[in-house]
Amino acid sequence: MNRHKLRSPAGASGTSRPWQGDGFLQHASFLRLWFTLIGTQAGLISIKGVLGLPYDQADWVAPGFILIAAGPVLYLSLKKKANQLRAAWYAALTLLLLAECAEMATRYIYAEWNGWLVHLADAAGTMLLAVPLLYFVIADLRNRDATERRLHDLSFHDQLTGLPNREKFQQSLEASIEATRIARSTLAVLFINLDRFKNINDTFGHTFGDRLLMEAAERLKNGLNSGASVSRQEGDKFTVTIEEAEPSSDVELAAQKIVHLFSKPFSIDGHELRVGCSIGIARYPQDGDDPITLMKNAATAMSRAKDYGTNGYRFYTAEMNDAVIQKLVLEEWMNKALEQDEFVLYFQPQVDIFDHRLNGMEALLRWNHPRLGVISPGDFIPLAEETGLIIPIGKWVLRTACMQNKAWQLEGFPPLKMAVNISPVQFYQDDFVQVVLEALQESGLEPQYLELEITEGIAMYQLDQVVDKLNTLRELGVHISIDDFGTGFSSLNYLKKFPIDKLKIAQQFVRDVTDDPDDAAIVQAIMAMAQSLNLNVIAEGVETEDQLSFLLDVKCREIQGYIYSKPVPADEFYDLLKRNMVA
Repeated sequence: MNRHKLRSPAGASGTSRPWQGDGFLQHASFLRLWFTLIGTQAGLISIKGVLGLPYDQADWVAPGFILIAAGPVLYLSLKKKANQLRAAWYAALTLLLLAECAEMATRYIYAEWNGWLVHLADAAGTMLLAVPLLYFVIADLRNRDATERRLHDLSFHDQLTGLPNREKFQQSLEASIEATRIARSTLAVLFINLDRFKNINDTFGHTFGDRLLMEAAERLKNGLNSGASVSRQEGDKFTVTIEEAEPSSDVELAAQKIVHLFSKPFSIDGHELRVGCSIGIARYPQDGDDPITLMKNAATAMSRAKDYGTNGYRFYTAEMNDAVIQKLVLEEWMNKALEQDEFVLYFQPQVDIFDHRLNGMEALLRWNHPRLGVISPGDFIPLAEETGLIIPIGKWVLRTACMQNKAWQLEGFPPLKMAVNISPVQFYQDDFVQVVLEALQESGLEPQYLELEITEGIAMYQLDQVVDKLNTLRELGVHISIDDFGTGFSSLNYLKKFPIDKLKIAQQFVRDVTDDPDDAAIVQAIMAMAQSLNLNVIAEGVETEDQLSFLLDVKCREIQGYIYSKPVPADEFYDLLKRNMVA
């Protein structure tokens, strides 16, 4: 990969002086030097008076010269673009020497001349007094200059990564937009958000997370071409500006390069982690003609990229704003749904295909919207997880499922396990075990009739805490199953660490099991592994007799799917339970 030096954002050059454009500080520096020079001359005259030494009008020539000449000379020296203090130092020394020369010339022509030795000694005394004073003043100004530069860097650069911060980025972007407008060119803003960073930060701590962010910043700085400027907005969000962003394929190549940079594992403290990123792209002028609009639209595109899955990018389109508004409306509706009891549970039976009897059920959430009708969980669960609403919704599901199962038992039906899906967001909550206990206690359901379905992704973070929670639940008698087994990205090592009772074969493997040899091989491998680990297996999404026959051949005992029943409301499931008793 070609590596280029990163172009500095506009106005971020390290040679600039933060007080160069600040009139007050510039004038304050000028006045301090001016008063030092005048004060030195006036002090020498005062000392002569105190000591009773004679002085005449010629003694006022040097102060008068400095009074007249020091102003413009010092001011011009401080207006220089670079090395201002050095120029001021040389200017002050030159003024002192010229003032002494003017005084000696005046004495030589118009006043009493006491010889070169006397007047040179007088000039040396003046320099001996003035030079240290000027040195300390210049040194103080140099320290002030350095402090101002540090404050400037702190206010316009991110302290952790050293990248320009949001304020500097907006200034830089505004200047780039103006230059692009004049040149009749284009530019693109890429809004980058690291995937799964929050989970990593929560698992390994903020120090670990900071090191990951520093490494991410280095990859961006060193991995992009010189025409790209990188900034950090906040947290795990970065921006990249690409000028002369034509054709669009060049911008797309840059986005692909960034995705590739973050696809490589991060090695930190002996851990190898794959983070990934989601990127939103907005272009000038078609997607906005000012920094705020471009950033807003790039962030919108980034959110859409996350909706389509991690580690990808999307160009902004006007339709995305409609999607954002829909998400905001949907979030508001979900809040009301909790308050107005619009959520309902459907139940799908789990069947032992060897004796054709129910041996369990899965509780599935549905949203019965008053105007839109029944809304599938796939349409609102991702947003609920993103906004945190999944936590109160998940509590309601768990409590309601336990209460319904207990109610059917009290009606005289044989006890069956109730399977409940658990979101990773919900599982990672510190009080999750207590929430399960409260649901069991409130409903009176015995723990062995509750099965919690977790996904493989839970094993990717906070592994020790995950194992502790699962062990606690397992000791209580709660069953644990892995939902959608084989579709995650975690190591199979968790199978020997987790107290698992059952593996649930994902529907995507069952769907084509009779037509696709690869799917058939995967299902057979899962069955063989489960048997060697003494784990139960259930296949979901079973819809045809051919699929059922295949599962019988590989000795998969439990199934769930439309071949027996679709998910149904509680009153219809009641009828299934009655038929099961008769059978």
